[in-house]
Amino acid sequence: MASHPGITNAQQQALRSWLRLLGSSNAIRKVLTARMQAAHGVSLSRFDILANLYRAPEDGVRLSDLSKQLMVSNGNVTQVMAPLMKEGLVERRPCTDDARAAIARLTPAGRAMFETMASEHAAWVEDIFKPLNAGEQQTLLTLLDKLGASGTAALSDD
Repeated sequence: MASHPGITNAQQQALRSWLRLLGSSNAIRKVLTARMQAAHGVSLSRFDILANLYRAPEDGVRLSDLSKQLMVSNGNVTQVMAPLMKEGLVERRPCTDDARAAIARLTPAGRAMFETMASEHAAWVEDIFKPLNAGEQQTLLTLLDKLGASGTAALSDD
Protein backbone atom coordinates (compact mmCIF):
# COMPACT_ATOMS: atom_id res chain seq x y z
CA MET A 1 0.00 0.00 0.00
CA ALA A 2 1.46 3.33 -1.05
CA SER A 3 2.05 5.95 1.58
CA HIS A 4 -0.86 8.35 1.81
CA PRO A 5 -0.74 11.77 3.43
CA GLY A 6 -2.69 11.81 6.65
CA ILE A 7 -2.56 8.04 7.14
CA THR A 8 -0.11 6.85 9.76
CA ASN A 9 2.01 3.71 9.48
CA ALA A 10 -0.17 2.09 12.16
CA GLN A 11 -3.28 2.92 10.13
CA GLN A 12 -1.68 1.51 6.98
CA GLN A 13 -0.87 -1.72 8.82
CA ALA A 14 -4.44 -1.93 10.14
CA LEU A 15 -5.81 -1.35 6.63
CA ARG A 16 -3.53 -4.05 5.18
CA SER A 17 -4.67 -6.46 7.89
CA TRP A 18 -8.33 -5.63 7.29
CA LEU A 19 -8.01 -6.12 3.52
CA ARG A 20 -6.13 -9.42 3.97
CA LEU A 21 -8.74 -10.68 6.45
CA LEU A 22 -11.59 -9.65 4.16
CA GLY A 23 -9.91 -11.21 1.13
CA SER A 24 -9.24 -14.47 2.94
CA SER A 25 -12.78 -14.62 4.25
CA ASN A 26 -14.23 -13.94 0.79
CA ALA A 27 -12.00 -16.57 -0.82
CA ILE A 28 -13.01 -19.20 1.75
CA ARG A 29 -16.69 -18.30 1.40
CA LYS A 30 -16.41 -18.59 -2.40
CA VAL A 31 -14.92 -22.10 -2.17
CA LEU A 32 -17.53 -23.26 0.35
CA THR A 33 -20.36 -21.73 -1.69
CA ALA A 34 -19.20 -23.51 -4.86
CA ARG A 35 -18.82 -26.84 -3.07
CA MET A 36 -22.21 -26.60 -1.32
CA GLN A 37 -23.91 -25.64 -4.57
CA ALA A 38 -22.25 -28.46 -6.51
CA ALA A 39 -22.91 -31.12 -3.87
CA HIS A 40 -26.40 -30.14 -2.71
CA GLY A 41 -27.74 -27.35 -4.92
CA VAL A 42 -27.92 -25.15 -1.82
CA SER A 43 -26.47 -21.70 -1.31
CA LEU A 44 -24.31 -20.98 1.69
CA SER A 45 -27.04 -18.58 2.91
CA ARG A 46 -29.53 -21.44 2.98
CA PHE A 47 -26.99 -23.65 4.72
CA ASP A 48 -26.44 -20.93 7.35
CA ILE A 49 -30.18 -20.76 8.06
CA LEU A 50 -30.40 -24.54 8.33
CA ALA A 51 -27.38 -24.56 10.67
CA ASN A 52 -28.92 -21.96 12.97
CA LEU A 53 -32.25 -23.77 13.02
CA TYR A 54 -30.45 -27.05 13.75
CA ARG A 55 -28.85 -25.49 16.84
CA ALA A 56 -32.12 -23.84 17.92
CA PRO A 57 -34.40 -25.30 20.59
CA GLU A 58 -36.66 -28.14 19.38
CA ASP A 59 -39.72 -25.87 19.26
CA GLY A 60 -37.92 -23.39 16.97
CA VAL A 61 -36.66 -19.84 17.00
CA ARG A 62 -38.26 -16.46 16.33
CA LEU A 63 -37.44 -15.15 12.88
CA SER A 64 -36.26 -11.86 14.41
CA ASP A 65 -33.78 -13.79 16.59
CA LEU A 66 -32.65 -15.79 13.56
CA SER A 67 -31.98 -12.51 11.72
CA LYS A 68 -29.86 -11.27 14.63
CA GLN A 69 -27.90 -14.52 14.80
CA LEU A 70 -27.16 -14.36 11.08
CA MET A 71 -26.58 -10.58 11.17
CA VAL A 72 -28.96 -10.00 8.23
CA SER A 73 -32.32 -8.28 7.82
CA ASN A 74 -35.65 -9.93 8.59
CA GLY A 75 -36.51 -9.61 4.89
CA ASN A 76 -33.34 -11.44 3.91
CA VAL A 77 -34.19 -14.35 6.22
CA THR A 78 -37.73 -14.51 4.87
CA GLN A 79 -36.48 -14.49 1.28
CA VAL A 80 -33.87 -17.21 1.84
CA MET A 81 -36.27 -19.32 3.92
CA ALA A 82 -39.11 -19.32 1.36
CA PRO A 83 -37.60 -22.05 -0.87
CA LEU A 84 -36.61 -24.08 2.21
CA MET A 85 -40.24 -24.02 3.33
CA LYS A 86 -41.46 -24.90 -0.15
CA GLU A 87 -39.08 -27.90 -0.19
CA GLY A 88 -40.41 -29.07 3.17
CA LEU A 89 -37.13 -28.51 5.02
CA VAL A 90 -38.32 -25.68 7.28
CA GLU A 91 -41.69 -24.90 8.79
CA ARG A 92 -42.95 -21.54 9.97
CA ARG A 93 -45.74 -20.96 12.45
CA PRO A 94 -47.12 -18.07 14.49
CA CYS A 95 -45.59 -17.39 17.88
CA THR A 96 -48.01 -18.38 20.65
CA ASP A 97 -47.09 -15.49 22.96
CA ASP A 98 -46.73 -12.73 20.31
CA ALA A 99 -49.08 -12.63 17.33
CA ARG A 100 -46.69 -10.31 15.47
CA ALA A 101 -43.83 -12.82 15.57
CA ALA A 102 -43.23 -16.07 13.70
CA ILE A 103 -41.29 -19.16 14.74
CA ALA A 104 -39.22 -21.29 12.36
CA ARG A 105 -37.91 -24.79 12.88
CA LEU A 106 -36.46 -27.63 10.88
CA THR A 107 -38.70 -30.43 9.71
CA PRO A 108 -37.40 -34.00 10.09
CA ALA A 109 -36.40 -33.88 6.39
CA GLY A 110 -34.58 -30.59 6.98
CA ARG A 111 -32.76 -32.02 9.99
CA ALA A 112 -31.63 -35.08 8.00
CA MET A 113 -30.51 -33.00 5.03
CA PHE A 114 -28.59 -30.59 7.26
CA GLU A 115 -26.76 -33.42 9.04
CA THR A 116 -25.53 -34.74 5.68
CA MET A 117 -24.48 -31.28 4.50
CA ALA A 118 -22.85 -30.39 7.83
CA SER A 119 -20.62 -33.44 7.74
CA GLU A 120 -19.35 -32.54 4.27
CA HIS A 121 -19.06 -28.84 5.17
CA ALA A 122 -16.89 -29.70 8.18
CA ALA A 123 -14.58 -31.77 5.97
CA TRP A 124 -14.30 -28.92 3.44
CA VAL A 125 -13.47 -26.39 6.16
CA GLU A 126 -10.88 -28.76 7.62
CA ASP A 127 -9.32 -29.07 4.17
CA ILE A 128 -9.18 -25.28 3.73
CA PHE A 129 -7.46 -24.87 7.12
CA LYS A 130 -4.93 -27.69 6.59
CA PRO A 131 -2.09 -25.25 5.82
CA LEU A 132 -2.33 -24.18 9.48
CA ASN A 133 -1.28 -26.62 12.19
CA ALA A 134 -3.38 -27.00 15.35
CA GLY A 135 -1.37 -24.39 17.24
CA GLU A 136 -1.66 -21.87 14.42
CA GLN A 137 -5.40 -22.46 14.23
CA GLN A 138 -5.68 -21.85 17.98
CA THR A 139 -3.62 -18.66 17.64
CA LEU A 140 -5.90 -17.53 14.81
CA LEU A 141 -8.97 -18.18 16.98
CA THR A 142 -7.46 -16.18 19.83
CA LEU A 143 -6.59 -13.28 17.54
CA LEU A 144 -10.02 -13.27 15.89
CA ASP A 145 -11.72 -13.33 19.31
CA LYS A 146 -9.59 -10.37 20.35
CA LEU A 147 -10.40 -8.54 17.14
CA GLY A 148 -14.11 -9.31 17.48
CA ALA A 149 -14.16 -8.00 21.02
CA SER A 150 -12.49 -4.82 19.80
CA GLY A 151 -15.14 -4.42 17.09
CA THR A 152 -17.94 -5.02 19.58
CA ALA A 153 -16.44 -2.45 21.93
CA ALA A 154 -16.19 0.06 19.10
CA LEU A 155 -19.90 -0.43 18.34
CA SER A 156 -20.86 0.30 21.92
CA ASP A 157 -18.76 3.49 21.81
CA ASP A 158 -20.86 4.87 18.93
